[in-house]
Amino acid sequence: MVEYADDPQTELDRKAEQLKWCAFVETISYVLLFLFWGILHNMIGTKVMGFFHGWIFLAFATMVVFIARPMHWTWKFVLVALLTGPIGAVLVYERIRRDGAPHPASTPAPAHMSR
Repeated sequence: MVEYADDPQTELDRKAEQLKWCAFVETISYVLLFLFWGILHNMIGTKVMGFFHGWIFLAFATMVVFIARPMHWTWKFVLVALLTGPIGAVLVYERIRRDGAPHPASTPAPAHMSR
């Protein structure tokens, strides 16, 4: 695990930030897919957006599964996030925006080492 001296962020902070943006892009891709399919009735746009939306969702789902344990998310939350599509992406985005990544509790140094 590489940590940078001048960067106060942990690796989990960086991964959570990447997931937050992936969730944002996932939601935007879903909205565009709905626009092409439901409003414009453009089949070529639907197929192209469907292709990209599918890959973005797979990236989102993979990131959620791998970051769930370090973020202390319940499997119930993970299932809701994955099964509800763009609503789940909004839930993930908001949880990361609101709570951020958990940080280990700083433990005080033993008495004999605190001189």
